Amino acid sequence: MKLEEKAMSQEFSMTNFFREAKELFKVSSALAIMSLAAPVLAGSMSMTEQAKQIVKEASAPLSNGADARAIYVGQKLAGRSIFYISAGLSFEFSQEVLKGVEDASNKLGMRIITADAPDSSQASASIDRAISRHASAIVLQGIDPYTVQAAITDAKKAGIPVVSTAAIPAGPIPKNIADAGLSANVNISIVDTGKITAAYIAANGRPDAQVALISCSTFESDSVFAKEFTKELKRLCPECQVIQKDSPLPQWQTTLPSLVRTLVTVNPKMSYVVASVDSMVPSIKPAIIAVGAGDRIKIVSSNASLPDMQAIALKTDTEVANLGASNERMGWATVDQVARLLIGQPAIDNVEPQRLFTIDNIGTVNLTKPAATWYGFDFQSYYLKLWGLKS
Repeated sequence: MKLEEKAMSQEFSMTNFFREAKELFKVSSALAIMSLAAPVLAGSMSMTEQAKQIVKEASAPLSNGADARAIYVGQKLAGRSIFYISAGLSFEFSQEVLKGVEDASNKLGMRIITADAPDSSQASASIDRAISRHASAIVLQGIDPYTVQAAITDAKKAGIPVVSTAAIPAGPIPKNIADAGLSANVNISIVDTGKITAAYIAANGRPDAQVALISCSTFESDSVFAKEFTKELKRLCPECQVIQKDSPLPQWQTTLPSLVRTLVTVNPKMSYVVASVDSMVPSIKPAIIAVGAGDRIKIVSSNASLPDMQAIALKTDTEVANLGASNERMGWATVDQVARLLIGQPAIDNVEPQRLFTIDNIGTVNLTKPAATWYGFDFQSYYLKLWGLKS
């Protein structure tokens, strides 16, 4: 009841009215003081402290699933097929995503057909093959959909939904590629990847650290990663210097080692090499060691592949941090998108959560167990419940 209404009430004395008004004034004054103090309190935290707080939060185990509406799938899709086209099936990342797709599809009674397509021409040919084989859905893993837009449109004409996994930035699909026929998208937040990686260096490196950033133009999302990493590092570590280089996927085993050797040699003050994905590390690490810089250069990357996690666990290796998302969970999320589309439901805006693994928290992870257990959330049971199935 408002004060004016209470004052007008015969049961509310003037004494009580003024007492309540006085208390209200005290509360309002306190709130005003708090609102003025808030910016001061936030501003009192140094950039290094902010970076450490970001690292602390990113290093914690995950605790929840995607914000998705439950759908009843049951065995409605039994016998249907998913054509899984990968930019590189030999990479551990691709294999783990595929395992998630296979395990989730098996629960729904669906079949998986795979194809390796490291370039756009092979990817387009694989989409054409999926269409000719009457696939129920097509998954493009690590393949830039813009490079195979015409083939995606052909799939759309054939009534086959196409899902992009780990290729374009997470969130709503851009209108132009959605109009072409891309039906759904699954990925981590590349923006967060860049920011968290930068925060780790700002929290642990010198205030004038010299950092080599090696991104991959093969993946459209890497431009976002590079931009966000550079911007966030500049915010948290104004004196840090970033030297950015590009290494397309086909060059990882050919010219990437020489690129790294040159970078490390020409820049003797360099203390970090950041690889946008840890599939580059097998080419980067030997190059650093070959020029005798293994003691001064630290490697930070993403994807949390087992060899890289094992290297971090040594605590004496060049690798010190890796930001990962459960690749198997990404596979399950991909099948969830497929299932929604095939039963006539809209796809969701999927953003896969990430966890930062460092030499400080790696001891909390059992690397002898499957990677899916490293993140702290039972996503399999979560998705089975969403689909109306028992664990």
